[in-house]
Amino acid sequence: MKSISKYIILLALVFTTGAVFGQSVRDLRFNEILIKNTDNFDDEYGRHVPWVEIYNTAYNSVNLAGCFLTDDTTGFAAAGKKGGEIPSHWYHIPKTDVKTNMPQRSYIVFYLDAEPLYGTFHANFDPRTSQTSYIALISADGKDLIDLMHYPKQDLMDSTRSFGLEKDGITGHAHFLDQFTPGSSNEVKFTVSKQERLKTDDPYGIGLAIISMSVVFTALILIFFMLKLFGYSSKKIAQRNAAKNAPAATAMAATAKSGGDTNKEEDTDQLTGEEAAAIAMALHLHFNSMHDEESEVITIDMPSAHYSPWAQKGLVMKRTPRIRK
Repeated sequence: MKSISKYIILLALVFTTGAVFGQSVRDLRFNEILIKNTDNFDDEYGRHVPWVEIYNTAYNSVNLAGCFLTDDTTGFAAAGKKGGEIPSHWYHIPKTDVKTNMPQRSYIVFYLDAEPLYGTFHANFDPRTSQTSYIALISADGKDLIDLMHYPKQDLMDSTRSFGLEKDGITGHAHFLDQFTPGSSNEVKFTVSKQERLKTDDPYGIGLAIISMSVVFTALILIFFMLKLFGYSSKKIAQRNAAKNAPAATAMAATAKSGGDTNKEEDTDQLTGEEAAAIAMALHLHFNSMHDEESEVITIDMPSAHYSPWAQKGLVMKRTPRIRK
């Protein structure tokens, strides 16, 4: 029983995956087309040729490889039947190019130049020589018409403007666009930057100067009041501390004054320390700094040589020491 349940779940997943894939392909829409391309958008070879833009409206990636592009749906009914053949005039998108995998909400451009040998994104038909005025996208099996866009061919042949949807992927609102936007959104929104808006509103910069000066002076005024408040608080704290310490200081001063007067009266008849030190120093100098008495007699020894002995080497040399045995 469990094995049968597993097979049923597996088959359900397979069919669900196929349905999701099919629905993803069906989310592709023609978004914009340009026939008279004179000087605006060129291909990888630098040529100005007609082009068409396809938009992926899904929120998942879609690979359109294997699908068909055509401007002639003749044979579509026959191709949809069992065993039906795909018409040869349909352009078969190659399956070997990874660029055909479209990310979510993205755009892809095909060149309608009837030159399929030029690359994957060059179709085999040209709307300028086509007998119809539409373009179709058909599924890989040839049975489903994914999308079809009708366009005013003659007007597009005479105008250099593109024709497309007003809002990306929303059919039924196609018209000539003011801006051609190959590979990007048709909803062109012109936004004005703050610098440009300021330049328009204040061309001479007077408003900007006033705002700048206001900000600077406001900041300076706030700093001034903060410093003023800080100074006032510091002054109050200092006065409070001085008031607390005033009684003790007054008492100490009074005590010192009264004590000094008493000692002065008591020590009137006694020597002070400075006086005693001066007397002691005088006595010390008196007893220890006196010289001995001398006879005042000068004795002069006459030299043994009455000439300068500078040239007598023998007088300069030391005496030979005597060796005692």
